[in-house]
Amino acid sequence: MRNLDDRLRKRKINYKALEKYGFTKSVKKYIYNKKIQADSFEINVVISDDKSYSKLIDIENDEEFVMVDLENSTGKFVGELREAYESVIDDIIEKCTSREIFESKQSKEVIEYITEKYGDELEFLWEKFDDNAIWRNKQNNKWYALLLTISESKLGLNSDKIVEALDLRYQKDEVENIVDGAKVFPGYHMNKKSWITIKLDGTMKTSKIYEFIDNSYKLSIGSKCGLTGDSLSQKVYDYLTTIPKGKVVTYKQVAESLGNKGLARVVGSTLHKNPDGDKYPCYKVLNSKGELAEAFVFGGKDVQKKRLEKEGIKVNNNKVDLKIYQWKEN
Repeated sequence: MRNLDDRLRKRKINYKALEKYGFTKSVKKYIYNKKIQADSFEINVVISDDKSYSKLIDIENDEEFVMVDLENSTGKFVGELREAYESVIDDIIEKCTSREIFESKQSKEVIEYITEKYGDELEFLWEKFDDNAIWRNKQNNKWYALLLTISESKLGLNSDKIVEALDLRYQKDEVENIVDGAKVFPGYHMNKKSWITIKLDGTMKTSKIYEFIDNSYKLSIGSKCGLTGDSLSQKVYDYLTTIPKGKVVTYKQVAESLGNKGLARVVGSTLHKNPDGDKYPCYKVLNSKGELAEAFVFGGKDVQKKRLEKEGIKVNNNKVDLKIYQWKEN
């Protein structure tokens, strides 16, 4: 029997993902079985809060094949079995669990808040520092938050206590005014003129931390077009309502309406969060070649095609002739 508790340490189990993967729930356990090696062997995996483990069963003898767990067991046959066995375990862990490095209550609240509001997941970029991670804005790939595990001494405090902390963007001309050395600190390992650090140990109310996160997210978008955050999104949605019936526009065209053609990718990301497909007709926005969206948010290419054709716009091979149907603004 192979103990999986160490493999699952500091990982959060997604029980819905387990069921989708093929696990069956039995009392407080999730059980998965998979046959390999021409159905001669079966992998048994059990995941529970008490103990998680796996076994490789020799079906013909109905006994556990322990050779795959013995380091000194060699040979082509055992090697192939071990590789197939470990491949399944690795796949389960990758698809049904996520890292849970951070343990403080506020860290978990922050992770949940960002996941639900922005749909962004933590990215662990540094192999040597696997207890540090970042969030980036999908609209432009800019970081807007870092979740860190550091010593309080790094923040200028007379203490070696290890804490979890959050690095966030903040208005450059106001950083000095907000930093107090108690609740808000200069940005750790970031530009101290435009970043701040907040300890996630209850020193600051969680609701206030959320406000700082929202502010940082908006700042990460930048102000190339004089807009940030929700105001930029609304500007995109409002533009869609001005497109005449039977006409389409491109992502670049929408970006130019915002004042910067370089925001085309931002426009695409914004359209994927469209709150109302009827009020804001994002199906009318195509790429520079006139091609339909790879993943149209309200049902895929077929739905986008039907909505365009309903307005008299011809679609051939998932493509619209921009020379005919592109809206030429005055």
